Amino acid sequence: MKLSSLNYVVLLSAIVIFSGIFNQGFAIQMEAGVSPSKNAADASFTGDRIITLKYPANSTLAQMLDGNKNSISFSLNTSDSSNGLSAVLDKINEYMLSQKQSLVKFENATLDYRAAVNGGPTTATFSYQVELHPTITNLVTESNGTETSVLDVDWRSIVLEEPLIVTTQEQGQIDINHPFGGLEKIVPEVATKIQNTTLAEAFNTPILDFEEFGASMNNWHFLFDATGAQAGAAGYGFSVIEGDSKIVSIYSLGESSFREGTHTVKETTGSAEIDGVTVGVTGLTAPPSGQIQIGGFSQIQQGGAGGTEHLFVSSVAPQGVATSSGSFPIQVLLIFGAMMAGVAVLVLVKARK
Repeated sequence: MKLSSLNYVVLLSAIVIFSGIFNQGFAIQMEAGVSPSKNAADASFTGDRIITLKYPANSTLAQMLDGNKNSISFSLNTSDSSNGLSAVLDKINEYMLSQKQSLVKFENATLDYRAAVNGGPTTATFSYQVELHPTITNLVTESNGTETSVLDVDWRSIVLEEPLIVTTQEQGQIDINHPFGGLEKIVPEVATKIQNTTLAEAFNTPILDFEEFGASMNNWHFLFDATGAQAGAAGYGFSVIEGDSKIVSIYSLGESSFREGTHTVKETTGSAEIDGVTVGVTGLTAPPSGQIQIGGFSQIQQGGAGGTEHLFVSSVAPQGVATSSGSFPIQVLLIFGAMMAGVAVLVLVKARK
């Protein structure tokens, strides 16, 4: 595939402009590199949330939040059995078995947590990001050896509504799944003020909610890369070639279109009276941005238990197969990050209004 000089300039400009902020981009993300031969995947689930409180100047909340720019962050690893992360994985595995009748296992994970407040005279913005990086095993439901496999992909849309408590040396116990957990650590006096009001609802919406990634795989963009070069050039994801087929199948979700559907920022609003004044709250949840790379040629297999989908993966591709679906050429892969970064900028501007 050849690109004109103008296309190269546009693509490179977009990458240069947005690469500096994309890592901090506001998006619900899921990425995975799947190795059928190893019956495992390296995965990453990132949940984000932005919540804004609006209050009158010189009010009680203004006195507590104006100029407050506190933050907390920590990282955990399941190699430490005392921090509670293994128990979080146990709850995910229980969810997979009870809600999806899936035998996949989330194992050997790391977790990165960040929460921050940026307070001003009349508004305060609270931002949260939780990144879970597990190894997912027991993906293959059927196999004839090394040539073909049937993969369970229902793990892409986990939804955890309950509190997920971990323990850190700096923060003690903290609920990583609800913004209120971070609020209690950053500004406990504000948490006390809002905990019994309707404002608390915005802070008790789960962060680790990846339901939108459960969209039918037919509504994901599909790219078949016969050499692995295009996926590498786009700078995405994980290496899935070692021990696998030299070809790569790539599924991506996040670009709104007639075929794939519309993915927009979700906004919730509310208000309550605190100490005699009205306080407003706005919660913003980003649209999804997901990608799954698989070693081998993948096809969607319908008709599983409960209408679930599986992927049939072979080490060789049929002759004459199309390289992509839904007009999804390599330009889309290269510019996809820039598009999501643009969404991030718009969301952050909206959060500060």
